[in-house]
Amino acid sequence: MKGNILGIFFTILSGCLIALIVIAYGRSDRMAPEFRFSSVNLVYDSETEEKDLIVGINAYDAKDGDLTNRIVVEKVVINKDAGTAVVYYAVADYSGNVTKQSRVFPADIRDLESNGDPLDELEDNEFPNMMYSSEDAATEASSENEETED
Repeated sequence: MKGNILGIFFTILSGCLIALIVIAYGRSDRMAPEFRFSSVNLVYDSETEEKDLIVGINAYDAKDGDLTNRIVVEKVVINKDAGTAVVYYAVADYSGNVTKQSRVFPADIRDLESNGDPLDELEDNEFPNMMYSSEDAATEASSENEETED
C-alpha cells in the first residue's frame, strides 16, 4: 500500500515537471535578432575603423528590443579584383540567438596596398626557408657538404 502511494506520488510529480519544462520551453526566446541597414557613403581604406563600419546599422529583437550596441564586426574580406570590401557583422540577443549578415563597400585598393598592414612581408620573414624551391634546397645542401669537406 505504501509502495503504491509513493509510485503514484512520483508519477504525478514527474508529470508536473514535464509540464513545467514544456511551458518554460514554449516561453523561451528562440527568435534571432534582425539587422536593418541604412545607406552610407563609405569607401573602405586604410583609415577606416570599426566604428565607421557600424554606422548606419541597427539590430532589433522582438523580445529584447534595440541591440545596436551589441553589433560586432567579425571580419573584413578585401576583393582586389572587384575593388570591394565585404564586412561581416554579427549580433546576439540576451538569450543567445545569433544573426550574421554581410555588407559590401567600395574599397580604395591603392590606399590599402600602400598604407595597409604589410602581412605578406611578415609572413615571408617568419618562415624564410619555406620559400625555397627543391632546386634551391639541393644547391644549398651541396654547398654545405663542400664546406664540411674542406
